Amino acid sequence: MFQRFARVTAGRLQPASRVAVAYSGGLDSSVLLHLLYRLRRDQAFELQAFHLHHGISPNADSWLTHCAGVCAQLNVPFSSSRADLDRIAGPSLEARARTARYQAYEMLDAELIVLAHHQDDQAETVLYRLARGAGVQGAAGMPASRKLGLGKQIWRPLLAEPRAALLAYAQQYGLSWVEDESNALIEYDRNFLRHEVIPPLISRFPLAPAALARAARHFSEAAGLLDSLAEMDAGDVSPSLDMAKLRCLDGARQRNLLRWFLAKHALWLEERQLVVLLSQLLQAREDATPFLRLGGMSVRRYREHLWVVPLPPEVQPTSLDDEERLPASWCGRLSWLQRQGGVADVWREGLVARPRAGGERIQPRVGGPNRPVKDLLQEAGIPPWLRSYWPLLWQNDTLVAVAGIAVAAKCQDTDGRWPRWQPDGWPDAP
Repeated sequence: MFQRFARVTAGRLQPASRVAVAYSGGLDSSVLLHLLYRLRRDQAFELQAFHLHHGISPNADSWLTHCAGVCAQLNVPFSSSRADLDRIAGPSLEARARTARYQAYEMLDAELIVLAHHQDDQAETVLYRLARGAGVQGAAGMPASRKLGLGKQIWRPLLAEPRAALLAYAQQYGLSWVEDESNALIEYDRNFLRHEVIPPLISRFPLAPAALARAARHFSEAAGLLDSLAEMDAGDVSPSLDMAKLRCLDGARQRNLLRWFLAKHALWLEERQLVVLLSQLLQAREDATPFLRLGGMSVRRYREHLWVVPLPPEVQPTSLDDEERLPASWCGRLSWLQRQGGVADVWREGLVARPRAGGERIQPRVGGPNRPVKDLLQEAGIPPWLRSYWPLLWQNDTLVAVAGIAVAAKCQDTDGRWPRWQPDGWPDAP
């Protein structure tokens, strides 16, 4: 098995690679840690192990102690953290625990987060998703690798190995591992499949796990083709989807394109939700702005383009710091450009950024009218969800500038500084 593992990992592990094993202490992750430990003797990559204490089992403390002890024996750096599942949203305990794990993985100082999922896990995943009505993408199971945050990747190098091979390896090398008693509880969906569905399936079809894993690879190839078709149908998507591209397609390709666009923003809808959203987008009045909230994100149609954007933050009036920037809570970047008609130096002292309260007006030109800020934002094509926290720059009771849109005439200078506001996720902001 070690030789097969070495072939799978060839080219993935460089001397400078920082690798973290998600180490639960169970059989699978114990084998994975030992394989990488042996491989590290020949390849000088950095190896560490990480354990997440879920706090669910009464034995969780002893599992943590076991993992720390094994890593000490192997001389592998070890770290751990404790999950607070009560503060994580999710439809089930399984889902909340999974979310906690991936949140913890994103915080690790590693490029590759290596997970010990194997062939039997893949078969179980395919059955589970098919039973829940998954499409091609869901039936593709777990990918061998995928991106996780900036500069990180999830990697599953054992997907081709059956659990029996892992058990044989652990016994050959005398490895010790912990047994999670919850794995025997069939009230959990995956445990039910593992204990009540898959064994009789294997008794009738002995190669079922390998066949299901092979089917997952076929589904993955089909999903890739559907994604390629969606890219062709979408044309240029940066960062919104042109509704005209959606309207000219037949029903199946509309759903495929919408599903692909949402997945680019890490949103996955059930078929019923997707059909309802598509209907709302296509049938709403031309001047309407359909809206769907999905967790902390929203799907919106504006000026015949579809957007996926975070829900507007609740920002507070903020004094500009010495660098004249705004904190990350404003969800954007304020920069200053040297240009005629920008803010005069005297008016840049003591500036405070405030969100719109309603009714604000500004005079952009000498002798011109006082214009409602609301009208200026509409004319500039600012989407409605951004207008509520578009920075208005004040000096005491004087509205000096609407960032990126207008500077009050009395505050301008021929050699002034123009405030440009670039909201997160909207590179084409004026």
